[in-house]
Amino acid sequence: MKKILLLLVLTTFTMSAQQKFDFPLNENGQIIFSEVVSAEGKNKDDLFNNSKMFFVNIYKETQDKIKQDKEAYSVTDTQYSFMTIKANGSETKVKLFYTVSIMSKDGKYKYEIKNIFIKSSAETTVEKMFDKLASEKAVDNPKLMETLKAYYAEINSTIETIKSDIKKEMAKSSATKSDW
Repeated sequence: MKKILLLLVLTTFTMSAQQKFDFPLNENGQIIFSEVVSAEGKNKDDLFNNSKMFFVNIYKETQDKIKQDKEAYSVTDTQYSFMTIKANGSETKVKLFYTVSIMSKDGKYKYEIKNIFIKSSAETTVEKMFDKLASEKAVDNPKLMETLKAYYAEINSTIETIKSDIKKEMAKSSATKSDW
């Protein structure tokens, strides 16, 4: 009986010591944030125009610099956001790079945020930063665990802001021709 209790205590301690960094993965193990959003009453042309304006309004990008596929009604661009990582008593400013794609159909659109990597002194993909080996090392290294938790929180916060910005821009009424 004592052995069973000891095993339960050790299992519980091991499980609580491990931090789960849970990102959405595709079948190839690539982190991709994706959602299909209903846009009742909007046709694919309006949504396509709104997706272009997302990059213009949020990233101050000119329309001729973003990758547009009119036949597929998709717009794609690689962008970055600044993040401040607060861990282990210090702050580090890094750039989070990512590719945003928005595909439009009548009454709905799909966005994807992928190819995510961090650039500070070196370039590191988020998949590599949070792979199984890194998580296992962090269990025995409290400073590394604190750093990974800080990155995880900031990455998720930044992605949530991007998703919110996409939805706001896509919900706007499209510019229509003037009657004049």
